[in-house]
Amino acid sequence: MMLDMKAATVRQIQHHLSDVLKKVEDGEEVLITKRGRAIAKIVPARNQREPINWPDFIGRSRQIWPNRVKGKSISSIIIEERKDRV
Repeated sequence: MMLDMKAATVRQIQHHLSDVLKKVEDGEEVLITKRGRAIAKIVPARNQREPINWPDFIGRSRQIWPNRVKGKSISSIIIEERKDRV
């Protein structure tokens, strides 16, 4: 069954959703109709994402603790403590 990809009925969508979604992925818009009336439109999603503006965690930690603590790293302390358990 051939689908008219500019408009499709609810029944066509139910039976051929994967075909419709392939057309939408290719950039085509599909108008969904029910009993001859338009009820929805499927449009391609925008591919452009807003870049995430992450806070400067390292810079902030250096502001909070400007003088680095001298000594062993936490991971080396944990490894040493675990050796005693074996």
